[in-house]
Amino acid sequence: MKNLEPLPPIPSPPEHHWRRFRVKVIPYLAFIGVTILTLWLWGQNLANPLLQGTAEGLEADVASPTTGQLTRLHVTEFQEVKAGEIIAIIDPASPAVLSNTLALARAELEQLRVDAGYDAGDRLRYAQFQNTWLRQQADLLAARAQLVYATSEFQRVSNLFTTATNTIISQTAYDWAQRDYREAEELVQGYTRALAATEKSLAQLDPDRPDSPSLKAALAVAEASFQLAAAEIQPIVLTAPISGRVIKISALTGSTVGAAAPIVTIASPQVDRIIGFIGLPLRLEPQVGMEVEIRSRGHNRVVGRSRIDYVGPRIQLFNAPMRLRTMEAAQERGLPIALPPPPNLHLRPGELVDLHLIVDSRRP
Repeated sequence: MKNLEPLPPIPSPPEHHWRRFRVKVIPYLAFIGVTILTLWLWGQNLANPLLQGTAEGLEADVASPTTGQLTRLHVTEFQEVKAGEIIAIIDPASPAVLSNTLALARAELEQLRVDAGYDAGDRLRYAQFQNTWLRQQADLLAARAQLVYATSEFQRVSNLFTTATNTIISQTAYDWAQRDYREAEELVQGYTRALAATEKSLAQLDPDRPDSPSLKAALAVAEASFQLAAAEIQPIVLTAPISGRVIKISALTGSTVGAAAPIVTIASPQVDRIIGFIGLPLRLEPQVGMEVEIRSRGHNRVVGRSRIDYVGPRIQLFNAPMRLRTMEAAQERGLPIALPPPPNLHLRPGELVDLHLIVDSRRP
């Protein structure tokens, strides 16, 4: 039997080799590439241990120390202010203060007339001078309060009259405000001169018992009452405690504000510190001076380094910065740490950053 000659191999088309490469080789190459890319992204964007931090800046409320009326507000929302700049003026004066103070002084005067021990002529003469003196002090306090209001109104009208590009305040309104201011000023000067004359006459009055303890006590009480009323009608000037920007106005001009109620809220644009919380269970014990890598969030990530300068003494509740959509903010427990912001990270207050605590194996 004749041996058959081997047949030449049938050549495979290139499409067949490409199909075998796609089926048997490309999946392995894709898996290896995705693994390498995942590890690279993990090293570039994540850290271990990983926690979120919040950039914080100063924020201060401007509030009135007592109840009163907000007569002038010198700032608007989103306006830049400097520390010490005038924010608002509060007028705490109330007509009830003056009337009640005068009633108290008159009651003390009646007590004086009963206990001083003068004869009828001296009691009547001294009571008339004393009553005139008290009435003139009350009139002077009311005139000063009117002068404060007239001065504020004249300044407001003057600013609108001189600086407005369009005609907002007429010449007649300006003249009226100027007239009221001058009349109030002259009224205060007149009451001041009249009060000085009455005090001179009262000092020249020589009752039979000028050293009576009850007389001195009554005069001291009356004087203290009027000094209290004079102090209470003075306008309160509120200034900015920090430099920053006005982010909220809680009261408008003409409204009544309560004691310690915020009127204006000022926030500083500078970041003073970064606060982070290490969630439970603690994977490591943070220490003051431990180095921390800080990564900003956004399209272009910036990396900086800082060191912990504060570790909280206890575990605290905090709101997790990252929360799922349609889910409410969940509170967690963690140990707070604080660190100064790196100079190369241009952060804004409230911005979130990623923190990576660098553990030094040489530390004990």
